[in-house]
Amino acid sequence: MSRYKRILVGLDVLETPSYNAFEEACAMALEHGASLVLAFVFEERRYANLQRIDPKGVRHLKEKAVYHLQAYKEEAKRKGIREVETAVDAGVPEKRLARHLCLTYRADLILVGETGGPAFERILRGRRSRTVADKASCEVRVVRNSQLAALDAYPRTE
Repeated sequence: MSRYKRILVGLDVLETPSYNAFEEACAMALEHGASLVLAFVFEERRYANLQRIDPKGVRHLKEKAVYHLQAYKEEAKRKGIREVETAVDAGVPEKRLARHLCLTYRADLILVGETGGPAFERILRGRRSRTVADKASCEVRVVRNSQLAALDAYPRTE
C-alpha cells in the first residue's frame, strides 16, 4: 500500500524558483502512485505598494502565477503523473498551505522548498517552513535547494 495518496507542493512561482521541490514532489508522486496539487499562495501584503501604484500590476502577477503553475502541471504530466491539479490562493502562505489547502485537497504530505537568498531571509523562510509543519494536519517536508535528495522531514505526530 502506498504511503501517500495526495501530495500538496507549495511553489513560489513569482520570485524564488521552487524547482527542487517540484522535482521531489514528482519523484514521490511517481513512487507512491499519488496525485499532485501544485499550489501558489499569493501574499497580498507583500504587493500592497504595487496594488496602490498599479492595480493592473497585481492582476498581471496573478496571471503570471497561473501561467507558471500550468507549465509545472504540463511538466508533471510529461513525467507520467496522471492526476495533477493547480491551486492559486491568497493570504499568508504558511497558514493557507497548512490549514486551508491541506484540508481542501485532503493532502497527506506537504512539500515546500527552501528559499535561497540572504542568510536573514533563509532564516525567515525556515521559520515559515516550521510554521507549516506545526499547523498542518499531515507530514511536511522541506526540500533543500543545495541537494535534491536532502529533505528535512516534520512527520505529524498524533
